[in-house]
Amino acid sequence: MPQSHRSSAVQLHHDAIFLELKSAHRFYTYSHDPAMSVTALFLLFSLGIAMTVQDCSRPLGGPNMDIKGDDITLDSFPDGAKVTFVCDVGYRSAGGSPSVTCTAGKWSDLRMTCESYNCGPAEEVTNGQIDYPTGTEFGAEAVVICNTGYKPVGQGRYICGDQGWMGRLKTCEVTTCSPPPAVPNATFSPSKEFYEYRDVIHYSCLKDLVLGGSNSLTCSENGTFIPDPPTCTSVLCKKPDSPERNTEWAGGARPPYKHKSTVTLKCISGYKMNGSATVICEINNQWNPPLPVCEHDIPRTLGIVFGVLSSVAVITICGCYCYGVQKKKRFQDLSPNFGL
Repeated sequence: MPQSHRSSAVQLHHDAIFLELKSAHRFYTYSHDPAMSVTALFLLFSLGIAMTVQDCSRPLGGPNMDIKGDDITLDSFPDGAKVTFVCDVGYRSAGGSPSVTCTAGKWSDLRMTCESYNCGPAEEVTNGQIDYPTGTEFGAEAVVICNTGYKPVGQGRYICGDQGWMGRLKTCEVTTCSPPPAVPNATFSPSKEFYEYRDVIHYSCLKDLVLGGSNSLTCSENGTFIPDPPTCTSVLCKKPDSPERNTEWAGGARPPYKHKSTVTLKCISGYKMNGSATVICEINNQWNPPLPVCEHDIPRTLGIVFGVLSSVAVITICGCYCYGVQKKKRFQDLSPNFGL
């Protein structure tokens, strides 16, 4: 360790002897009556010559701190020197004295500790909340998450600095939709310059046209109307009764057959219906269920007659067969009596 020696001087002033010891930081003066013994004077003088003080090397701070001011450039400090520490950027004192003192070549204990600066929760956001992916300490970023139907507005970042949150926090604004698409032969209401999240519009078709799809659309969270817009079409079904199907009108609507027209059919005389007698004109210009078909009908009484005749024919055939067999047998039995 580097050392610095004291300087000394002995001065005689009339009735007193003065011994001066000087160093960089202290000045000592000793006086004694002339009656002081020569031995005592010699000892004091020798002590002043021999007394030395030690400098201190650069002090070591704790984690996340450094020496304050110009002292940071020095490598050696004289006895009695005082050095102050400051916390690094992003850290602040958690308590304790920030200074140490050099005494006889040693530094006093450093009491201060530094802790990371914590900004704590940021201000609240209307229609949203704040997320802290990396916490709320120095350097962390606060992220705005908007509620469904709202979107973040603003630029830049919101960062925890050594003086608190820095930057401009984004806001949450309601999602808007542009006017909905126009549908041929249809109108919609209400009509506005723009629509907000969950606004609903309603479509109506012109007279005698039929709306296909949903008549209501809603402004969605992504800024578009859902579901797809409807269509407006003219519905006209063909005549349901037809000679080719052996059917004829029995009741219900008359031509022209528009959407939801309902007709009841019947078969012409002598035919039986296969299918539904009542049909409805649907938006695809088709009857639902499919048009019925009438087929030839065999009357119940005629069936009975055919059944009886069939039975009689079978019985007759069986009777004739049995009679022929019996007659042949009798002829064979009589044949010996005639010498045949």
